[in-house]
Amino acid sequence: MSDEVPEKTEVTPITKARAKPWWQRLLRELLLETLLPAWLVVTFLVIPVGVRGESMSPTLETGDYLIVYKLERWFAAWGIRRNYIQRGDIIVVKPPADNPNSLEPLSQYLEALPLVNILAWRIPDSWTFRPYLVKRVIGVPGDTIEVISGEVFINDVKSREFYISEAQGSDNATKTVVKPNTYYVMGDNRRLGASLDSRAFGLVNAEDVAGRATWRLFPFSKFGGL
Repeated sequence: MSDEVPEKTEVTPITKARAKPWWQRLLRELLLETLLPAWLVVTFLVIPVGVRGESMSPTLETGDYLIVYKLERWFAAWGIRRNYIQRGDIIVVKPPADNPNSLEPLSQYLEALPLVNILAWRIPDSWTFRPYLVKRVIGVPGDTIEVISGEVFINDVKSREFYISEAQGSDNATKTVVKPNTYYVMGDNRRLGASLDSRAFGLVNAEDVAGRATWRLFPFSKFGGL
């Protein structure tokens, strides 16, 4: 048996990496793992949109929530897919900026908010904005649209519209040629004065289209494609 003492081996202690401060972890989880993915989805993929008003009745009613497919809009902007909007599609779009009929008073939205209502704030009538509208595409570039006594004529042929309301208006709209990168839109509710659309503010621009409404998300009893 040897009396030799084994050489001492130095051991480097293993230390844990310093934990990141809580606020850095919060920012990473909030921005990178929550807000950024949500922003990418609603900007480039899909976005839910609520329906307000009766202009698309009986197809859509107040309280319905739709899924708007946005990716194909970006494909069109990038030149990958053009003419993705077809006659008969339901779209979410802003009316033209150069028409006074496109503007709505901001008061009808803000004054309904609980805090504004409680404090009785008065919103000036001069505060207006250009809202997004849910409408049906009646005419695409190259079409000629005319409304005679409430009847829609597309390229001088009376349109068979199975989706419109039974209450048919008697309004007229002069013959309009749909220019490139524009659309002629109308609401499904054809009762006189029920829908603010291209009969009042003219053609809408393709760049103002948020996307096509492809699915009804809510109410669940009506869930499905449009």
